Amino acid sequence: MKRLCLLFVICAFGAGCDNQNKPSAGMEGVINPQRDFTLHDQDGQVFHLKDHRGQMVLLFFGYTTCPDVCPTTLSKLARVYALLGERMAPKVLTLFVTIDPARDTAQKLKQYLQYFKINAMGLFGTKEEIDTVVESYKATYNRVETNSSALGYMFDHTDYLYLIDAQGKTAHLFHPEDKAEDMASIIKGL
Repeated sequence: MKRLCLLFVICAFGAGCDNQNKPSAGMEGVINPQRDFTLHDQDGQVFHLKDHRGQMVLLFFGYTTCPDVCPTTLSKLARVYALLGERMAPKVLTLFVTIDPARDTAQKLKQYLQYFKINAMGLFGTKEEIDTVVESYKATYNRVETNSSALGYMFDHTDYLYLIDAQGKTAHLFHPEDKAEDMASIIKGL
């Protein structure tokens, strides 16, 4: 469930398309419960998940200096949005919750997400606020000190992508191995 970030960590994906809505071990409490949380968005505004009921949300946890998982996931999401088409894509919002609030400022989150050209919003808060959200989705992350990077540290983190339906319930977990075509099909099915 976790991957060590070595160059650009992509944080997203959960249960595979062949196991529709079947959570992985330890993730049983994630599917279906309705949750709300409050953080700050990339524009510095207070963000409440409940304010986005009626909209589909793709939620994942990561950081802008992630060497592999995060950029890979966001690149795949660009393909998912293209497959959803002009009519449906605007109805899906990607939420990128930073696990590195010390480095990921609102401006940095906004600039980073614009690169991928998807309907995305970066979210941040205090470490305690972020940890509360991470724990509520049974996600994890660990800071890893490294001498192999000028950054000094990276994160080992959950790589699930949570699909939250229009009622605010987690309807599906995507794995990194899931294909963009399958993801788009599941989203359209909701």
